[in-house]
Amino acid sequence: MAVPFAQHVNAASEIFERYHGTGFFSVKLSQTSPPEQSFLPFWVVSATVHSTIEQAQVGRRTIRTHYNPATKRNESRWDTDWAWVPTKHQFTRDYHPLGHHKLQIYASHRYRRGLVESITTGPALESAVPFTPSLVDSEFRRIDPFTIYPNTALRFAKSYIQSTEETFADEYLRKVYNMDETRFLKVNIQLENVVVSPVYYSAYIFSVNYMGRTLRTFVNGQDLTVGGTKAYNWQRSAITSAAGMATIMAMTGGIGWGGASGSFWIGIVLPTVTVSMLTLYYPIISLYIRDLMQQHEIRSMAQDSSAWDEDWVKGYAAFEYQERRRTWREEKANQSSWNSNSSNNDLKGYYRSLNVPTTATQSEIQSAFRGLAMKYHPDRFSDQEEKKQAKVKFQSISAAYSVLRDPKKRRAYDHSGTA
Repeated sequence: MAVPFAQHVNAASEIFERYHGTGFFSVKLSQTSPPEQSFLPFWVVSATVHSTIEQAQVGRRTIRTHYNPATKRNESRWDTDWAWVPTKHQFTRDYHPLGHHKLQIYASHRYRRGLVESITTGPALESAVPFTPSLVDSEFRRIDPFTIYPNTALRFAKSYIQSTEETFADEYLRKVYNMDETRFLKVNIQLENVVVSPVYYSAYIFSVNYMGRTLRTFVNGQDLTVGGTKAYNWQRSAITSAAGMATIMAMTGGIGWGGASGSFWIGIVLPTVTVSMLTLYYPIISLYIRDLMQQHEIRSMAQDSSAWDEDWVKGYAAFEYQERRRTWREEKANQSSWNSNSSNNDLKGYYRSLNVPTTATQSEIQSAFRGLAMKYHPDRFSDQEEKKQAKVKFQSISAAYSVLRDPKKRRAYDHSGTA
């Protein structure tokens, strides 16, 4: 399934400008190039959840008077009276991704998860349709591959469900027993009817250079839900901080030592410089933290089963292998059909066939091939003439992919024009 593009790129650009241009402290960022149009992979999880509150204590806050030996006075303070919950409470609930957007899990490491998943907070998933070649009807659109196992996505989903059930149990116990707090809460969950489905989200991806780093903004191609890293105006933050600290210093009489000079440098200048630097470098710090989280996620993925990946890749690789063998034989018999006007760096037009630059990464080549293979597969055409033309095009992109997907063959092709 896929959530198709329903919004024009101009509408997405307007959302981008509004996202970064509103607010007193916002910085108006300008896009340096047209946005990328991509189908981003997501695992969408649904399940029936049986939860049991195994144990918990509930408490009521009361005010009591205690004698304080230090002050030799009776003083009042809040105490909590605790009691164990006498019975186990059980619940059954259905979790669907439309009601819990956290169950829509970004299935790649190409971009930072927290930023991409912001585009799933709207109702776009309701518009999902079968992923057909017609959705990739533009040479500018690409398809990013799934690189996260469904078992990894299910682990993320279980963590979210566990947290949600614990929050629900806390609220439920306080309400049922008319108490103020809970502690020692233990909730056991069991999942059934679990479904983990692959869904592609259409997205416009805006890239902006900021202090040597790339800030990306993601706009949902269906409902224009937006997410991304924001930058803030450090000058306005500095002025606001200076004005606020000066007011506090005037009202409190300074920091208590150092006189007027100490109040000025330590009470006003130091906080103002700190705030302005944090504001200026916030996007960089945010990206660094997200990168650390992503690296931890990649390492932890090693504990998850990859059985699905073997099954899927074997099936897809078998299809690719058959097509490459057939294409290779036909290519040998029709070498004169290659465009002789290709550049020296692309003698057989492989890069041009996939519509990628000679500097394209392996991921970009893979994405380009999948999009074009879906678009030009002969089986999707009923007219014999169109089928014949599509076959020639499909053979061309298959031949290009068979070389460019293999690092050794690609190096040989880039060096000598043959592989």
